[in-house]
Amino acid sequence: MKSRLGYKGYVIEARSYQQQDGGFSAELWIEEHDVSGVTETQFYLPDTFPTQELAIEAAVQAGRQKIDVGFEGGSVAVNG
Repeated sequence: MKSRLGYKGYVIEARSYQQQDGGFSAELWIEEHDVSGVTETQFYLPDTFPTQELAIEAAVQAGRQKIDVGFEGGSVAVNG
């Protein structure tokens, strides 16, 4: 399952994946669009969630927090 939404000039794409134990993991990409193109930064959430919806919700919230506090953009994956 995935969700895309705009936030403060960025695009957050949140994805959830079902784990073998029945829980769900989540990851997100933050996209920054400018005249030179798109810069994507990927983040993995370390937690497991009981539903897809909760995993997506947590990833969106994490993306908003990353944007609010500032983050160094790029294509390198970062935990949390």
